[in-house]
Amino acid sequence: MRGTRIGDTYSRVAPVPERRREVSVKILLIDDHALFRAGLRMLLGTIGENVSCIEAGNITDALVLLEQHTDLQMCLLDLALKNEHGLAAIHRIKETAPQVAVVVVSGAEDSATISRCIDAGAMSFIPKSVTPEVLKHALQQVLSGAVYLPDQIVSAIEKQATGPHLTPRQLQVLLALSRGLPTKLIARELDLSEYTVKDHIALVFQALGARNRTEAVIKASQLHLQEMAATVHG
Repeated sequence: MRGTRIGDTYSRVAPVPERRREVSVKILLIDDHALFRAGLRMLLGTIGENVSCIEAGNITDALVLLEQHTDLQMCLLDLALKNEHGLAAIHRIKETAPQVAVVVVSGAEDSATISRCIDAGAMSFIPKSVTPEVLKHALQQVLSGAVYLPDQIVSAIEKQATGPHLTPRQLQVLLALSRGLPTKLIARELDLSEYTVKDHIALVFQALGARNRTEAVIKASQLHLQEMAATVHG
């Protein structure tokens, strides 16, 4: 799916290969409003029986759960946690469990905030203002491994007319960047040195005409490079 319009919201996502079988997904919900967590949990339950959730009302409890549940694959994070700045929360989550994909679900939806979240290591950003139908669609996308971003941040970056040439290794690095992995974990996953990974990242940025990770992820989504990278990675 290259683009889906639901109501007044339009989001562009990177298509992903169809999965051959259902894979269980364990998600950590981090929000200080119990009612919103309950709503998310119920919505996730309608997407598939393979989704299980645990919950935390603050980042301190969330970090404990991340250490206890090493099989967590994703967390849905509210930026407006009490006594905790959202961007700092992303950094702390990635430091504790760098393999966990962070999806921000926030009341803020300005382009600057979205860009800062992606730069901090978030995989996707879902505004709380979207309709339940759009929220369900967005969650389905991130559960399938696709990047979901609001249209305004995608439109803020000019779409390239042609796709760049990236080597298979650079595509693997790009896929890891899209998952929000830090350099150290990318190096471990691909069995490379951190210096080599940094060189690959620089070349990926250059090929995409991107100045930072946010622009690289968005342009890769526009050019559907995540799909190609996932094929190489698999």
